[in-house]
Amino acid sequence: MTELELKLVWLGDAPDLTGVLGPLSRTLQLHNQYFDTVDGALAARLCGLRLRRCGDDIEQTLKGPAPDRDGVRVRREWNWPRDAFSIDRAVLPVQAQVEGALIATSSNRVVRRVWDLPGIEVVMDQGEVRVGERVSPIAEIEIEDKGAGWPAVLEQARRIASAVPCFIGAISKAERGRVLAGGNFASNGAPLDALGRALDPLSGPDWSGALSAAEMISPDVAARVRRQDADTGLLCLGAL
Repeated sequence: MTELELKLVWLGDAPDLTGVLGPLSRTLQLHNQYFDTVDGALAARLCGLRLRRCGDDIEQTLKGPAPDRDGVRVRREWNWPRDAFSIDRAVLPVQAQVEGALIATSSNRVVRRVWDLPGIEVVMDQGEVRVGERVSPIAEIEIEDKGAGWPAVLEQARRIASAVPCFIGAISKAERGRVLAGGNFASNGAPLDALGRALDPLSGPDWSGALSAAEMISPDVAARVRRQDADTGLLCLGAL
């Protein structure tokens, strides 16, 4: 299937979204482990391979590239239930059939808060990615289309961004782990992607880079970045 979602990264303390989204649907404890070859063959194909444990359930997931939407990264996704916390290479599609042993590259533990809304799922992930002693925080709000359509996703994102200081997130959990391990960033070159990367604590905040990206979006967004306002996310969304 194709995963169509918008990721926001909040600034400061974890927000309370119940005022915007209503009562919480559920809270999950997730443990994710990512895999690749020693030479990063999956990353080179823009693929991310993951095992996830949630309670007694284990799921293997592959995410691969799909055409971006309005500068926002879209991913194809395959999921397989597993009985053991190990990768089944036999089920992987051809684009993920790579040579060499698959090794664990990074892991993260996340508290996920979920809101099931009509046609949309909103999740708030708080935790950290860890590679050895290196750590990067996870502070994400993901808004996924479950039938409502892309305009509804954008409208929901605008509602959140009007209440919570945040910006559009460009760095996935898998990429965050690769960068911590010494790998390269994987920008798609779009201004929104560049702005999110410049503002992310993993690579910034780089206000000069953020301003360069913002100037390609709109004068209004550039003016906000110059003032280093916290509501950059709302203005970026207005550019879509």
